[in-house]
Amino acid sequence: MSVYRGSDVRILVIDDNEEITEAIHFFCESMKDIECYMTNDGREGLEKIKREKFDLVMLDLAMPEFSGYDVIRPLRQDGVLELNNIVVFTASSDVETLKEIGNSGVREVFKKPFSLDEITDLIKKYRPVR
Repeated sequence: MSVYRGSDVRILVIDDNEEITEAIHFFCESMKDIECYMTNDGREGLEKIKREKFDLVMLDLAMPEFSGYDVIRPLRQDGVLELNNIVVFTASSDVETLKEIGNSGVREVFKKPFSLDEITDLIKKYRPVR
């Protein structure tokens, strides 16, 4: 599902929690010049990242069948992880897990729960200069 308004920012949200993806999508839909895609399936998200260019990918780490790790691993192996602005969402407070994620090549780790102000700041941070 996508919203297109001649976008300045293309965002992909990958999270198994439909309430989260729909909330972020609805929020992005209310903003100007954002094209927001969402999926609740890690495999589908990985395929979208491989086929298309997004300015920001918001990726949940803990998904049941195909986790955020499963998305990150092949991107890193193919040498394209660093070409994507991937921000990982996690509820984990485990220091070692956070360190591992931070060293994986993703842009940053974003703690759940988060606010709409924090989402706004993320979008601003990764908005491309065109």
